[in-house]
Amino acid sequence: MKTFLMLLVFSIFFVGCSSKNGFSRFNLNPEQEIAADSILSSKVKKGEDVNGIVSVVYLNKVYPDVFKEKEVFYVYYYLKNPKKTSYLLNKQEATYITELDENNDFAYLTSIKTKWNKYYLVEFKKQGDKLKFKFNNGDFSSDTLIFEKDE
Repeated sequence: MKTFLMLLVFSIFFVGCSSKNGFSRFNLNPEQEIAADSILSSKVKKGEDVNGIVSVVYLNKVYPDVFKEKEVFYVYYYLKNPKKTSYLLNKQEATYITELDENNDFAYLTSIKTKWNKYYLVEFKKQGDKLKFKFNNGDFSSDTLIFEKDE
């Protein structure tokens, strides 16, 4: 009888927690949850010298029905000393880059809206299942940010 009672108490305890996840208390919509789960950030550096920080959201994962033909990323960064920037995906240059203002259509995904950041929508040709994103600023660069597709 004690074993049955103990199992019943543990079952009720675990069932009560099962409907919650890491985002339950943040009041995020489904797109914000996916973006928060898939955002990657890196320092922009050369050796030990840091020039800024870059954050990247893979929009194909957030909006799979909208972005099908290209690989699309929402990129925002801050640089102390901006130079010529470039974006690489699997060592290929971006096919389309557009600058966005701080109150853009994707800003709600990350809740980051600051005047000192730069915001971009960056597109590449369709790639394989493993996406290696790299941000360059002159001699400075980010770590390779790896996004894997869910098939």
